Amino acid sequence: MAKEPDYFSKQVTDARRWFLTLPKPQERGLVTVSVGCERCLPDYVIERDTFDFEAMEFVAEGEGSLNLDGNVHTLKPGVAFTYREHVQHRIENTSRSPMLKYFLDCGGQLARPRFDDSTVGGGRVVQVGAVAEIVELFELIIANAMSETRYSSAICSALVETLLLKVSEKSITGGSADTRAWATYERIRRHMQDHYLRLRSMAEVAVETGVDPAYLSRVFRRFHRISPYKFLMRLKMSHAASLLLNPDSLVKEVAAELKFDDPFHFSRSFKSVYGISPEQFIRRG
Repeated sequence: MAKEPDYFSKQVTDARRWFLTLPKPQERGLVTVSVGCERCLPDYVIERDTFDFEAMEFVAEGEGSLNLDGNVHTLKPGVAFTYREHVQHRIENTSRSPMLKYFLDCGGQLARPRFDDSTVGGGRVVQVGAVAEIVELFELIIANAMSETRYSSAICSALVETLLLKVSEKSITGGSADTRAWATYERIRRHMQDHYLRLRSMAEVAVETGVDPAYLSRVFRRFHRISPYKFLMRLKMSHAASLLLNPDSLVKEVAAELKFDDPFHFSRSFKSVYGISPEQFIRRG
């Protein structure tokens, strides 16, 4: 591991920080420079007028305050933010519950456009609705940085692009009402993913999640871009396709397992997702 750069804070504990490399002049692509996870000490303060790289930080635990080019933001679990050259930033711990946060610094010619294409790039602050998924990606980047193989740098850079896409996918825009709406959507989606085999209708989903049917449809379409019923059918048909690959499978038995009383309704639903009938799918398989 290379010597820690000067921009790594000393006001932290339980730090896992890795410096990979500096991008070469005119380096093409996106280069992961450094990545890490650190728990801030109570008196943690970082204040800079500029930063050499495209940087993103993500708060997993605790609370703090961020002043980004004169705009003050509250830091709490799920908040992601970025800064770069000529972006003033002051980050500090503000509670008895010290922040645990992840950070990522990137260079290369593609770093700025990749960050700008995301919802968080260019000195922006977003609330992300899936903390565990973002933490998992950061941990993957850290693990691959620590492995120090000939492929580590390329793997980390590929994972950074995935991380930026995931942050964009899970970003919540607006205020507390949007946060509540996102939480409702996530609860509905998880319930369908966990119970799709036995669920038959949106009425059942509404009752079991305690959400008004009309609002359930609106909030799901808002964040998922398709109707909740179509999402449920895709889950069912994906499972059906795996069952139909079994040489001994019968269409009517698969339909029954997925709670379709009418095999013809099952066949129509399968074709609406895959473009072919279950029988054709079996012959092609």
